[in-house]
Amino acid sequence: MVAALVVLIALLGLPLGRSAGAVADPALPDLSTTPSAQLPPVVSAVKPDRTKALITLTKVTPTVVKPGTDVTITGIVTAPLTGPLTAPTVQVRLGSRDITTRTALDDWASGRTTSSGRRVAETTLADVAAGDEAPFTVVVPVAELRTPEAFAVLPISVEVEQQGASAPIGMTRTFLAWNSRKEFEPIQVATLMPVTLDPVVALFSQEQAVRDAAWAKVIGPGSRLSRLVEGTKGSRVTLAVDPSVFGPAVEGAGGAGGSSGSSGSSGSSGSTGSTGSTGSTGTPTTTAPSGTPAATPSPSGTPAATSGGAGATPSATATPGAVGTGAAAGPDAVVSGLADQLAAALRGHPVIALPYADADVAASGAINPTDPPVRTLVGRSSLVAEELGRAARGDIAWPVDGLLPNGREKQLKTIWAGSTVKKLAGIVVDQRAISADSPFTPTARRVAAGGTRLLGYDSRLSAQLPKRSDPTPVLATQRYLAESLVLLGERGGTPRSALVVAPRTYDTDPRALSAFLEATSSVPWLEPVDATSLLTDRASARALAQQRPAQAPPSAAPAPTLTTARLAQMSTQRSTMLSVSEVLANGAVVAATYGELLDELTSARWRWNRAGWTTLGTSVSSDITAATRAIRVVPRSVNLLAERGTLQVTVVNGLDDVVEDIRLELVPNNPRIQIIEQPGPITIQPGSRAIVPVQVAAVAAGKVEINAYLTTADGTVIGTPAAIRVQANPLDSTIYWVGGTLVGLVLLAGIARTVLRGTSRIDEIEDIEAVTAAHAAGEDMDPR
Repeated sequence: MVAALVVLIALLGLPLGRSAGAVADPALPDLSTTPSAQLPPVVSAVKPDRTKALITLTKVTPTVVKPGTDVTITGIVTAPLTGPLTAPTVQVRLGSRDITTRTALDDWASGRTTSSGRRVAETTLADVAAGDEAPFTVVVPVAELRTPEAFAVLPISVEVEQQGASAPIGMTRTFLAWNSRKEFEPIQVATLMPVTLDPVVALFSQEQAVRDAAWAKVIGPGSRLSRLVEGTKGSRVTLAVDPSVFGPAVEGAGGAGGSSGSSGSSGSSGSTGSTGSTGSTGTPTTTAPSGTPAATPSPSGTPAATSGGAGATPSATATPGAVGTGAAAGPDAVVSGLADQLAAALRGHPVIALPYADADVAASGAINPTDPPVRTLVGRSSLVAEELGRAARGDIAWPVDGLLPNGREKQLKTIWAGSTVKKLAGIVVDQRAISADSPFTPTARRVAAGGTRLLGYDSRLSAQLPKRSDPTPVLATQRYLAESLVLLGERGGTPRSALVVAPRTYDTDPRALSAFLEATSSVPWLEPVDATSLLTDRASARALAQQRPAQAPPSAAPAPTLTTARLAQMSTQRSTMLSVSEVLANGAVVAATYGELLDELTSARWRWNRAGWTTLGTSVSSDITAATRAIRVVPRSVNLLAERGTLQVTVVNGLDDVVEDIRLELVPNNPRIQIIEQPGPITIQPGSRAIVPVQVAAVAAGKVEINAYLTTADGTVIGTPAAIRVQANPLDSTIYWVGGTLVGLVLLAGIARTVLRGTSRIDEIEDIEAVTAAHAAGEDMDPR
């Protein structure tokens, strides 16, 4: 850059202010109409174990067991690698212990409850070769499952035994949900899932091909986000959307262009010149230096050609971008097309808007809740509504760690109050962080000590959301139903609510998630609702006050990347780039582009890729440092042999953009030299230098150091200053008077001497020619 300067105007080609109505690239597949047949299968391949048989459940019907209906369990048995299964029997056993607590759920699922109970169904399979698979179906008569309870959790164990063996060679444990009649108040259940970018540095690469590939991998067809959006289609799941998933929002840019690499110049110090002339017009002269080295730094942290996902550590080898001066750059068509398709897929979902870039409000609030950039990011949550063309609430905070330590409510209220949103309506928080020890699970509707509504999520229910690594969603579905029935049993007649959330890194199979949501939303004891409905009370379900837990729960995210020093440095960098952009012809693009990168560095996503934050942060720091050093005053030494003279000051522009309306300020360090008039505005072409004449006056002889600064029109110092060393030797009028007097005296002395001596002897000879001739004749007759 100096590539410094448009940072990646090449950067993300930065889709400059992409509009919501942009036309999608016809070459891109449409996310909103991708047929389910093209999605990954619900049943994932299972890697055989070495010594034991594996049991993968593929379906349990019906979802809710009722009187009069048998239960059919289907699945796949995978033989161990060490040998075949000989005439294996698949058995279903019913645990004898009642499941009424969450601890009992854990004990059964983990195998701590050693007895598997009585056998209620079985089927025998043909031999299965080592490492091979065989499907099975077992029908459990409902009579074997009958219970007098209105609702209950039935623990079952599906086991594989070989012919002649006394112990099972494989086992999996799960639960059946029993409900014979309605003797309860349904639980309102809201599900909230984040739609946020992965911490991939290549999203901000200066190489368009690398950048486009990264965006396609993060938001395009088959990406983690597209799978999540596809899997929640048609459900009541509320999606918390980060506006930056629609591409970089660089606004107010007129055009950017240029080529990589720039020519600049570096001045030499210690040169000696003399000035004595006057009458300069004060107009700087701009020249393009020849033979001078280019002022093109090579930032060590520049985003590189990598498109790894969370946790990837990209290398830093990309070529810096450059400030453009001529060609106009439009939005990145690939990124815009992908973003438009993602927006189209989101329009059918309930949504709330996160702060731009999913700013880490938990970390920044603890450091400085009045930080202006973070408040701005909260206000930019409105971009979600603009993109989707409908309302999207931006007044709900979701701290990534899920905690509510002392002071956080006030911190978050301060952040939101200073933003354009103005008021914080609610905070999403782990229920364990706001509840004291109790045998009952509180409702999700809570209220903080300072009066802010809290949306307390149930971490155990949340943990049951199906993951992409699960072979099928069956175990997750059955465990979720069991968890919800235990929750119901705590206070069956009391209206309550529950909130289920996915982590920022949540990854799922779309068909598995869709099947899970369909199964869990159709049971009679759960009532799916929008997450925002939990911000208000029902007549029979009011919010409970926040409580202080005996011990804070673990954080839902790794430690923050934002620190006090980093947040302060980013504020300084933002101010520096705004100042530099004021004197650049392409300044609006420069300011917006670097502002975008600094915004991205506040994101909570970097908690999962700390090395990525360092890579991107180092790149930005290097670029900003290079940009400020590229505009500089060349130091020099001068002999001033007059009372008044003109200093020729050289100002270098090493950027690939025109510098305009920049001011040169000269400040002597002692009064021997006085600046008669500071020079006016200066314009310097890209990769050039300007010779700026400055009128000065020497008051006394001696050495003077003049500090030369560059400033914007409002006086903000930018660029690199320099020292102009002047040896002042003023020749004043006294010297001329003394010299003139001495010359006059010499002339007068000569005239007086002539007058006082009288007439010359030569003048007294009457005939000088005759005397001369006689003298010559006498010399000829001389006998010698």
